[in-house]
Amino acid sequence: MRNRLLPTRGFTLFEVLIALAVFMLAVTGLAVALDTALQAALEVRQRTFCRSELESRLAYSQGNPPPEGSPRVLEASRNHGVRVEESLTTFPARNAAGAEISGLKKLTITTKSGTQTDQAEILINRP
Repeated sequence: MRNRLLPTRGFTLFEVLIALAVFMLAVTGLAVALDTALQAALEVRQRTFCRSELESRLAYSQGNPPPEGSPRVLEASRNHGVRVEESLTTFPARNAAGAEISGLKKLTITTKSGTQTDQAEILINRP
């Protein structure tokens, strides 16, 4: 005859629900952590592309600057997902004697990839 005071060997419904809740919390935490890591990796990738393109266009534009006054634009769809805008403007400068230095131009390059934006400015001499 079986003793009715001893518990049965199976799990109760309450124990199963608690175990499922703990499992769901662990899986949700893992999914959130994975999403955060993917977003961080994407942001670093965009920043790297943006900076790489900025350095490349800066080197190119020193030898072949855009026309003065109107910016030169490369759209992201034609440039590996990075939008580039280059502009050349006159830079007023004077030497120690107070005389104006002619031919000094400011080259400004702005790159944008996703949410990342980078900008560089350099002075070049174009008489």
